[in-house]
Amino acid sequence: MDHTEILRFARIEEVPEDVWRDLSEPSSLFTARAWSLTLRRSNPTVPVEFWAARNSEGWLLGIPVHIYPEAPGRSTYDVWALHRQDLEPAADSNHRSRPHVLIGTRNGQRNGFLRSTRQLDPKLTGRLLSAIAAEHHTSVVSMLYLDRALLHEVRGQLGNWHAGFIGAAAELQVPAGETDVDAFTRTVRDGRARGRIRAELRSIADEEPAIRIESVSEIEALAPRLAPLLVKLNRRHGQPADEASMSAYICASANSGLQPQLFLTGSLAEPRAFSLSVQDSHLMSVRVVGLDDDRLGSRATDYPRVLVYEPLAYAMRAGAQAVDLGVGALYAKMLRGAQAVPLYSLVRLPDSLGATVTAGGDRMRLADLRAESPKLSEETLLGWAVDHG
Repeated sequence: MDHTEILRFARIEEVPEDVWRDLSEPSSLFTARAWSLTLRRSNPTVPVEFWAARNSEGWLLGIPVHIYPEAPGRSTYDVWALHRQDLEPAADSNHRSRPHVLIGTRNGQRNGFLRSTRQLDPKLTGRLLSAIAAEHHTSVVSMLYLDRALLHEVRGQLGNWHAGFIGAAAELQVPAGETDVDAFTRTVRDGRARGRIRAELRSIADEEPAIRIESVSEIEALAPRLAPLLVKLNRRHGQPADEASMSAYICASANSGLQPQLFLTGSLAEPRAFSLSVQDSHLMSVRVVGLDDDRLGSRATDYPRVLVYEPLAYAMRAGAQAVDLGVGALYAKMLRGAQAVPLYSLVRLPDSLGATVTAGGDRMRLADLRAESPKLSEETLLGWAVDHG
């Protein structure tokens, strides 16, 4: 019988080359080697471990693990913010100051393991997650932004973890072999969305071409000029932001080791709207979007142009299979042909934490999403609940 062992590398920089060579099938851009190492360099205060499983034939499965001294500052990675409706700390609980272990991505709304091309025991993912939780048994442990398939793969193997719906990403499916956005428009089933796309594309056709930049050094040089646009959009959605951290985030995304693409309307001196995407051979992911309402004035197409149409047109020319538009503003993205992808979390609370899990939060978040995105039917949302079936 073949023996499988699980190993912990205390620093991701110490992971041997043969691990990366064997684990050549990342199921997420945001746990791949280049992205994880870039995150490590961009924030040295957050140690990054790497956990992996191997047998006599080689490495089978692996994932980066980020160690926070307390709950992450960004609400998109803070389980207490994501699950405020169904995780109830006791009055005297120190839950926010408890160490927090974040498995997989800490910057990118799609999670997943690095895998070997060999056939894997389906229980191996659960064993790996359980080993990480056992090592960090006094910490809050979470794995966020799992798609439905990954949730099903691991949930039954983790009896003392809380599973919950946390939101939906938007994704554009690129028709195979097509290079023209009109071909994408024909695949959109909803007539209202098709009409909106065609009207906006006609409007864009009469405007100056968007500026596209793929040089990392040029994007870095522009980052201080782009950061104020990102701050304004974050504050519009109630997210705290400052120009220095947003500029650093733009630079870190450009330096991810993946090919960056910056799309910008207006001029380099006075940008109106921009987006920054990264891509590998299969997927293009929009990581940053910013706009300046004062410069936009009554212009209605700059935002969907940099968010949807420019990345889509480039992805089609580059042969990508999909464009990940991330979370937030789901209804606006669906009106431009995007499909909604439900995302979930797994959270393990230590017994000593003084917190309890109550039922109902999952359904409340789905109801909130229904109110924000009327294109989603009640039947669809019912199927997204973690306790469905």
